[in-house]
Amino acid sequence: MRNKKLVAGIVPSLWAAAALVLTVSLIAEIAAEPTAKTGVSSSTWTPVTSVTALFFGQDSLHGSFDLLSILFGLAVIILASLLAGSLATAFIAYCLGWSPHPLAAAILGAACGLATEILLINLLCNWLQPENAIYNSAPNWAWWVGMGAWGTTLGVSLAAQGSGVGVAGPSPLLSADPYPGPRP
Repeated sequence: MRNKKLVAGIVPSLWAAAALVLTVSLIAEIAAEPTAKTGVSSSTWTPVTSVTALFFGQDSLHGSFDLLSILFGLAVIILASLLAGSLATAFIAYCLGWSPHPLAAAILGAACGLATEILLINLLCNWLQPENAIYNSAPNWAWWVGMGAWGTTLGVSLAAQGSGVGVAGPSPLLSADPYPGPRP
């Protein structure tokens, strides 16, 4: 049972990291706004490379493809998602149980995501980076949307794992499937 609960915290955190990266990168690519580094406009790569810039300075922030900077940024995002996501998953499970309703888990997860955005990005990262490279690597509102998507994905993933949400059997809507009535 203990290993099941460990996986219940890890898998939703990985899905949430993917949702965060995809959401913020897509918004940054569409917006193409100036970033904290002069001459660099937001692109698909700026949110990820801005995380690398937290550790290695502004020269690591790129608007173009730089494999090492992107891989390091993705690794840090995944690690942060695993740590924060495990805490958020524990909080959601504490509040709603291990088999929460997907809607309740999504709402509480989104709230956890927004709280994580305030703590990790607005307070910690902006305090560590005087240029606010992470926060300004995409439009300012993109991180709010991205962390909301992170938390929502975390909650829904936990609900899907805990309750087995999904197709439970044959569909009564398809004519070829028999009625899934009570089993003998």
